[in-house]
Amino acid sequence: MSESSEIQNERLVEVLLDRLDDLPSPSAVATRIMAIIDGDSVSTRDVIDLISTDPALSARVVGLCARSPRGRALGITDLDRAVILLGFDAVRSAVLSVRLFETLQSFDPEQKSDESLVFDHNMFWRHSLGVGIFSERIAAQCKSVQPSTAFLGGLLHDIGHLGLHTVAPRVFSSACELAEIQCISVDLIAQQRIGIDGRTAGRRIGRKWGLPQTLIDAIWLIDQPVSVMQGCQCPDLVSIVSLADALMASDQVSIVGHGTRVSAIREHVARLGLDLTEIMAMRSEVLAEVERRAIELGLDSNPTSDLLLDSIARANRSVGRFATAYRQKIIESEQCETSLQRLTFFLDKLPCNSLAEVVQAISSSACSLTPGSSACLIIPGPLESDPPRIFLSTDDEVSNIEFRAGMPADIARDVLSRNRLERCGDPVLLRMRDGECATIALGIPVGSTMNPFDPESALLSAWCSNLDDALLRERSGLIAERLAHANRELASHREAIARARASSAIATIAGGAAHEINNPLSVITGRAHLLVECLKSTELEQSAQEIKSAALEAAGIIEALSESVTPIDIRPVSTELGELLIDACRSISARQGNRISICASEDLPTALVDARLMKVVLIELIENALRASSEANVVLEAGRLGGDVQITVSDGGPGFSESALRHAFDPFFSDQPSGRRRGLGLSHARRLIEAHGGTITISNEADRIRGARVAIHLPAAAISAPTNQPSVSSFVGLH
Repeated sequence: MSESSEIQNERLVEVLLDRLDDLPSPSAVATRIMAIIDGDSVSTRDVIDLISTDPALSARVVGLCARSPRGRALGITDLDRAVILLGFDAVRSAVLSVRLFETLQSFDPEQKSDESLVFDHNMFWRHSLGVGIFSERIAAQCKSVQPSTAFLGGLLHDIGHLGLHTVAPRVFSSACELAEIQCISVDLIAQQRIGIDGRTAGRRIGRKWGLPQTLIDAIWLIDQPVSVMQGCQCPDLVSIVSLADALMASDQVSIVGHGTRVSAIREHVARLGLDLTEIMAMRSEVLAEVERRAIELGLDSNPTSDLLLDSIARANRSVGRFATAYRQKIIESEQCETSLQRLTFFLDKLPCNSLAEVVQAISSSACSLTPGSSACLIIPGPLESDPPRIFLSTDDEVSNIEFRAGMPADIARDVLSRNRLERCGDPVLLRMRDGECATIALGIPVGSTMNPFDPESALLSAWCSNLDDALLRERSGLIAERLAHANRELASHREAIARARASSAIATIAGGAAHEINNPLSVITGRAHLLVECLKSTELEQSAQEIKSAALEAAGIIEALSESVTPIDIRPVSTELGELLIDACRSISARQGNRISICASEDLPTALVDARLMKVVLIELIENALRASSEANVVLEAGRLGGDVQITVSDGGPGFSESALRHAFDPFFSDQPSGRRRGLGLSHARRLIEAHGGTITISNEADRIRGARVAIHLPAAAISAPTNQPSVSSFVGLH
């Protein structure tokens, strides 16, 4: 229940309680008699003097006495003789009955004529009188409670029902009707619909009237277990009224929805120490007494025979309702049994390690009770953006049906009908965490019995739980894979950022160093050239020549360093890769060219590359391979790899060291001993290849005898259709 509904219910209860407080109260005489009813010191003269203050009540008491056999014989006409003849207890009961009846009759004069209300006032009064008379006779046998007190307790025990009907007639009448259909007490329905039951309302009225606590307990605790009654002031009175109420209700002398508490009869009889046979024998006498006293009180009453016929008719209707309820319970029991069988079948399939196994287990358990049936299961996609997945299970085989846009909302039933199933039950929603839902529907062949799913059963809970866990595991795996991929990309980006920062730092240093070094280096180069000219044909000519060569080499290093940090200007043109390989090999000295061989596929494509820069890369790689060994051959291979082009340079040397595999592309790195080269070749080569959108990698051959391997990958975007290129499949011994 929402918070707003609770607030409205509390306000309704407050309004009803205020209306209960506004109900009429008994006259002063009746209130005084109720106040002294339990007193032992009250005399007959006190009661006579109290009644004589109310002339109408005095005449009513004399009339009651005159209608009795002895009163007619003695011709009683005065109040004193009438009280003495009737007896103190009888007078008190009669006086209270008359005044209370008049008071309660004034509660709801307008509702009596409303035939749409199922609350029967005459039946209410017959029931109240019957309980009062039964209580009076039971108290006479128990001797622990005064009969007049027991009569009053029985007469008032359902006053709360009358009060609720007065302040909320239509709501209480519908509660009575619903209680009769469900075969439960109207107090349970009233508590749910109105927020207050008849017992609590009766307690409220009793306190307002100033009733003794013993009578309030009889009104309030009448439906409670015997153990609860032990805590009140007069548990015997509560037990007597409860027993009388159960006996009258068992004879169907009660309002609609009153309910029967037959099981309580033996309990109260045992507690009071009575003989059940004698108590049951009183029922016919009580019904006759009800008719007589109803006439005395001016209540419209039917003869005892009509009352019995009404009771029998109501009993027959109750039997019919019990039969209907019993049939419904049988249906519910069968549903529970089928759910339990399916649940057992499903639990035998556990544990499931994947979503497919869970779908198989759910489908198998759904079809387990109907041979030849099929199940359709629609579950959410792996991720929120993915469409639902549809699984159709037939003959222990589960197939996945592709979901397409525009499929109907009740896709489960549609899928089953497309698979020629004759009947299909209503799809059932499986509600999971985070508000997601799966749907399952069962299709069965003609002639088979449809076993529906109980939406509140443990079976659906087990299905939901396992399906939810399987989806969670599946999604966790997908998220883990995406996270791993993101981590790899992050590491790659971090590496690229580190390289970019290093290149930026080197560019700054190299730019400044090149500017500062080139000026004195130009002077050294110029003066070295003059020295060579001046010292020709002398013993110092060789030294001057070495100075000049060293100065030129230093200038080359500065130029290479500047190129390594200068943005590369790519000017791609359509280039025949075969010619590019041959041209690069021809640039190698003739002495080493006979160690180079080229092996390329015949469908080698044309590439959009900067031929000059690609030639620089190939020459650098070939020279590195030739320097790896003075005798090993160098092999150039070119061909397609998927949609890309791959060019490899392999040698038969010792291969890359562990340090070289990690740092070969770092600027100024070299594995050569003293006198090594400047170490900018592979670093510059990678910059050139990456500028074309490709990649370059290094590795050792699986067999270390074959040496190192450098591979260049050019993307498909840089490739055009193959052309008639020079055959380079066995281009060996270039010069």
